[in-house]
Amino acid sequence: MLFQWERWKEIINKYKIIFSIISIVLLLTLIFLGNKFIHTDDKEMNEISTVSINKAASESQSNETESNIKRKENPRKSKNEVIIVDVKGAVKHPNIYEMKSTDRVKQLLDKAQVLDNADLSTINLAEKLLDQKVIYIPQKGETAVASTNDSSKSNNHQQDQTLALKTELNDRQEGKINLNSASETQLLSVNGIGPTKAKSIIEYREQHGNFESVEQLKEVKGIGSKTLEKISDYFVV
Repeated sequence: MLFQWERWKEIINKYKIIFSIISIVLLLTLIFLGNKFIHTDDKEMNEISTVSINKAASESQSNETESNIKRKENPRKSKNEVIIVDVKGAVKHPNIYEMKSTDRVKQLLDKAQVLDNADLSTINLAEKLLDQKVIYIPQKGETAVASTNDSSKSNNHQQDQTLALKTELNDRQEGKINLNSASETQLLSVNGIGPTKAKSIIEYREQHGNFESVEQLKEVKGIGSKTLEKISDYFVV
């Protein structure tokens, strides 16, 4: 045993320099590999961070694009909004007409067809139509009852005509209430709608514009699917 140890000791002393060089090479190799592994991890972390930042920026840009599209769509909806106008007087077809909110009096009269004895001198053909507007076309020699530039007296007449128009519209729609023109009193007449819901419907309409469908009532605070199912038959848009 002692002999073997002496022999190994002699070998170690003889090749001490070689062993030292091998040890240094191994140590340097381990250090190099360790640094390479650390740099690789840092690179991967930087790549992951870059991907996350790019993804967040892309999502933010996408949200902004969607928001811009919605803002552009809103004016289009208002341009295509359907309004109800009543035309009376010296026309071949006095009636209630569905028109676009961008239409003028001229386009309404093209549909109603004015009579030969109609007096258009007091009618502003370029005026934009308004929802629930009453247009009265006088005969020649007759004073216009409701023109685009009414006096205070003719305004009262127009209000009476508007009330009559609402009644006629209700009759035509089988007693259903128009969500886009209903007053709080009309809303309260529906079973299932109390003062709070009625005010919420009107506030929603003022903030978001006219309803596009009865189902849109679900977006009103306090109205869920069950309530909508109960009251939907009472409304139209």
